[in-house]
Amino acid sequence: MPVAVALHMSVVSKLAMSANSGKRSRYSSSASRAKLDRSRQTARECRARKNLRYQYLEALIASREKAVHALREELNTVSSRILSCDICTNIFG
Repeated sequence: MPVAVALHMSVVSKLAMSANSGKRSRYSSSASRAKLDRSRQTARECRARKNLRYQYLEALIASREKAVHALREELNTVSSRILSCDICTNIFG
């Protein structure tokens, strides 16, 4: 092997070693990988619960709006009956 290539390989390997020395891979161990997977699964479950909560609240709001609409209709019906009764009383009274 030529001297220049050997020197180049030596320099490259030293740079690679010095770049990795003192630094650990963030998720190199299986325990860290498992912890990361659990964290991701927990986040997925949290987002799913959040979506279910919003669906429940939207359904609750829709049912309450429907009840409000029905009560307003009933109020209008009763009000019109009272007014018609007052008119009849004034006419025949």
